[in-house]
Amino acid sequence: MINNKLSGEVTIIGDKSISHRAIIFCSLADGISRISNILISGDTTATIDIFRCLGVNIDIVEGNSLIIHGVGLQGLSKPDSKLNAKSSGTTARLLTGLLSRQNFTSELVGSSQLTKRPMGRVVDLLNENGSNISSKNGYLPINFKKGFSTFHSINTKVPSAQVKSALLIASLYHQEPTVITEDIPTRDHSERMLAYMGIGIVRMGTSVTVPPNQKIKPVELDIPSDTSSAAFLIALGILSSEKIVLRKVLINERRIGFLKVLKRMNANIEINNITEIGNEMVGDIKVSKSNLVATQIEPSEIPDLIDEIPILTFIASQADGLTTLRGAEELRIKESDRLETMKDFIEALNGKIKMYSDGFDILGKQNLEAGSIKTEDDHRVSMTALIANISLNKKITPDNIKCIDDSYPSFFQDLALLGGEINE
Repeated sequence: MINNKLSGEVTIIGDKSISHRAIIFCSLADGISRISNILISGDTTATIDIFRCLGVNIDIVEGNSLIIHGVGLQGLSKPDSKLNAKSSGTTARLLTGLLSRQNFTSELVGSSQLTKRPMGRVVDLLNENGSNISSKNGYLPINFKKGFSTFHSINTKVPSAQVKSALLIASLYHQEPTVITEDIPTRDHSERMLAYMGIGIVRMGTSVTVPPNQKIKPVELDIPSDTSSAAFLIALGILSSEKIVLRKVLINERRIGFLKVLKRMNANIEINNITEIGNEMVGDIKVSKSNLVATQIEPSEIPDLIDEIPILTFIASQADGLTTLRGAEELRIKESDRLETMKDFIEALNGKIKMYSDGFDILGKQNLEAGSIKTEDDHRVSMTALIANISLNKKITPDNIKCIDDSYPSFFQDLALLGGEINE
């Protein structure tokens, strides 16, 4: 039986992607920056701790605000110990671009989970252009030696905002303009924030030009609510009979692919009170129970909804008709192999899904049963299981809920505000 009692309003904590970038760029700014509504989670704490090891003074105030005493592009200092990215792929990949341009040696390490995720997509591009980086076959740990590499024009080769951002950060150290091109547009948070902080970035089509000899200006910045975290509460909303409103959610064009697909599936979604915060668009998202229908998700759509595919898989199981998804091979190298993990997820609940190397076919509407979910320590799979638990009103239990702290530590608090009760 569907749970029809959920309702309320929530302001979700700050977006994880933007929080990482705020910590990085404000640390490299010339002066003191103040950041509010920043996400303090397992992943972002890894970024904070690394910059502290690099000599940046970062104060956490009032729970979710930071004061960062930026040291400038040339002001980082040699760390006394290994730099631990923990389980954060964003931290590892973006800081690979930064550490490759420093005049000191360093070593970047991570958790057992992170050491399984490929870093060669960044390392190889930088080494091809003169960097002095060594890694374990393209995986952590990564060792950086003094390098004087440069590139004037480069293609990311893969549709990855993390790769693009690593190259953007490296380009800040160049003495001539740098053009970075991607074949498929990806998230542009780095470009937007750098422009907001005074870097004269020029964007044309799928290319970004970074001018030389720039300084990053300190800022006061309010982080928009996290779109990818909001996806879980949106799922609750479209499977409930009452109204749910999520305040000041990031609605960057490269982050609302999930909403576009849901609208195509006949979801009742409205975006109101649209405004701009820190060079990013935000709005209030209102959702309510919907009679969902299946859809076909094309490869070109994947970069704009890559993080939301686990919860989208569950939603598709509750939509009438056959939903197909292709072009998502990138999911196999996330926190877990998310395609395989979600196949196991659906089958553990006695559901059916046909999996391919880059996607799946799933027929709804399925009467999923109670069951235990193997999360592979993946925070998005764990939260998907709990949304299934509440919305279907069945005992669906993830084997790890601690991993949720990696991206959404206030998840249970926000669920409670909406009346979400987990079946135990």
